Amino acid sequence: MVGGVGLLGAGVIAGVCSACGPSYQAVYECDVHFEHCYALDESGASADAKKECWRDWLHGYTYGQSRDRVEYGGTRYSQLSLDPTLPSEDVPSTTTKRMSAAPVPTSAFAPPPNVSESHVAGSVVTVSARAPGADCADACAQRWTTCRSTCKGGSCDGCDHAYHACAPGCFREEATFTPPSALTPPGGTK
Repeated sequence: MVGGVGLLGAGVIAGVCSACGPSYQAVYECDVHFEHCYALDESGASADAKKECWRDWLHGYTYGQSRDRVEYGGTRYSQLSLDPTLPSEDVPSTTTKRMSAAPVPTSAFAPPPNVSESHVAGSVVTVSARAPGADCADACAQRWTTCRSTCKGGSCDGCDHAYHACAPGCFREEATFTPPSALTPPGGTK
């Protein structure tokens, strides 16, 4: 007898546990109703019809549904319940004027437009700044080029020595350097 009662108790527990979850039929009906409301959202149905569908689904068809579906249904019902005179993200407003700070880009690879020029109102200011000593160094390089174009053989080494003597003077703080115009090419005149 003891074995029979244990077997009977296990059968009752198994029967009770199998009735705890949603049935396939209930889950199927909830899925079908959700898909119906979702399809209604995609159609041209009125907002009231969509709202009614989502309200019905939330009140009677959420059994066995995933949490994200229940949250989606609640969100859609809330969106459809809002006052229709409020602005919506889905419907672009034709009365608002779009202001743009810069022109719309034409290429993803083009650099962005210079917006500082638009604030100047047509007048463009060019700044030509040169590094300190750049004019002097350019003069030294020009003298070296002229010297190298006229020299022959071993006398070309003198052009290099004159350039090495000229260029560092362009970058000294003191004003005691020899200006490049005072340099003479080796074996020649200014």
